[in-house]
Amino acid sequence: MPPFNKVLVANRGEIAVRVMKAIKEMGMKAVAVYSEADKYALHVKYADEAYYIGPAPALQSYLNIQAIIDAAEKAHADAVHPGYGFLSENADFAEAVVKAGMTWIGPSVEAMRSIKSKLDGKRIAKMAGVPVSPGSDGPLENLDEALKLAEKIGYPIMVKAAFGGGGTGITRVDNPEQLQEVWERNKRLAHQAFGKTDLYIEKAAVNPRHIEFQLIGDRHGNYVVAWERECTIQRRNQKLIEEAPSPVLKMEDRERMFEPIIKFGQIIKYHTLGTFETVFSETTREFYFLELNKRLQVEHPVTELIFRIDLVKLQINLAADGYLPFTQEELNKRYRGHAIEYRINAEDPINDFTGSSGYVTYYKEPSGPGVRVDSGITAGSYVPPYYDSLVSKLIVYGENREYAIQAGIRALNDYKIGGIKTVIELYKWISRDEDFLKGKFTTAYISEKGEQFVKYLKAKEDMKAALAASIYERGYMKKATISTHQQQNTTRRSSGWKTYGIAAQSSYRVMW
Repeated sequence: MPPFNKVLVANRGEIAVRVMKAIKEMGMKAVAVYSEADKYALHVKYADEAYYIGPAPALQSYLNIQAIIDAAEKAHADAVHPGYGFLSENADFAEAVVKAGMTWIGPSVEAMRSIKSKLDGKRIAKMAGVPVSPGSDGPLENLDEALKLAEKIGYPIMVKAAFGGGGTGITRVDNPEQLQEVWERNKRLAHQAFGKTDLYIEKAAVNPRHIEFQLIGDRHGNYVVAWERECTIQRRNQKLIEEAPSPVLKMEDRERMFEPIIKFGQIIKYHTLGTFETVFSETTREFYFLELNKRLQVEHPVTELIFRIDLVKLQINLAADGYLPFTQEELNKRYRGHAIEYRINAEDPINDFTGSSGYVTYYKEPSGPGVRVDSGITAGSYVPPYYDSLVSKLIVYGENREYAIQAGIRALNDYKIGGIKTVIELYKWISRDEDFLKGKFTTAYISEKGEQFVKYLKAKEDMKAALAASIYERGYMKKATISTHQQQNTTRRSSGWKTYGIAAQSSYRVMW
């Protein structure tokens, strides 16, 4: 028997489709919600049922708790899966789902409220014995408070939105003048994305690696840590490429994090999936806590591939009061190979990653051994300008990191998306870069190599433009040649010459 009859997915895009696939495989019905901008979206077409929840802006649709609850009740859903982003870490939404008599596929409301913000997570991390970066103990009231604390702990600092994730509302600041510039902007971005404006600051780690650990727990007190994911390749604190396991961690490095992470879960009685994010210094081999994400991660597929488990199905079963199906020792033995995820964003990397919206005029996914694509678009899809730029994810697997990269290069070459700008060409460049191949990079990788990759991408663009111009010119010449031969044939026919229509065909072959 499936754990539920009908599950509403309170999200959009590729993650909605991904979750719905798991729901259908488990024998349940999948329900979609959509905004005005998404009425023809792939996740709407894929669902068994779909319900309109409001205008395009997220605050009026995907962040509208009552509209989503109303849709779930109309659909007679008995569970709600929030995906990631939007309301996935909103305790009020989780509570509304439970009060409506449905199951929340995520941690308990009590656990969510105990870590309702990143600042709560830092406090509990200290209790669990995890090192944390110096910074504010709570949200800062105003810019003056921020300036005073920044002077005390020293620049550079990170200004962060206390709620939400995905890199939104997070900015590195190197001096007081810059802090004054970004403060109100980050508050505005946080409100638009998460409905809350609380900001805090902490000391920025200089050129660290970003490594996260996958915590999994059930309601019966059992916990495991499904190792780590390397999330260091990023721009503006938004991850671009993730892989598992990290190319720089040794078994003893990851194992010494298992105990404090599990203790964190035990303190707040956390169950289902949670992601323990850290920064890591290769010099000192030390980890520093960033936050606990109380949801499924964008990059969960790389963990799925190296352990051969379906985290979404596991998440659903745990929400239905199921038991963890393996111990830490059993999970460790399941490990095989290496996996890499490339986030396919609708952005123009040449122009500072400016978002690209519009219709997808052509779409061809890569396939073959070791290749997986989680996509929210297809040919004819419309990519709206209102939401996150992620349109799909390319995930590759190999028996080791070298083979995974080789599969990635092939798959990136095979992935064709027309009508919108994407970061695919950037990833082709990264996948051949010597530092990436050696696993030698920090969170500053993109900014440090920006000039190199922009030069490369512009050269590619110029080559494409020249090729297009050449094709256009050839096409014009072909038409002119055919037209000339047609006139000659007409003249010959009128003068009594016998013709067989060969002339134009022959010249066509010569031209091409």
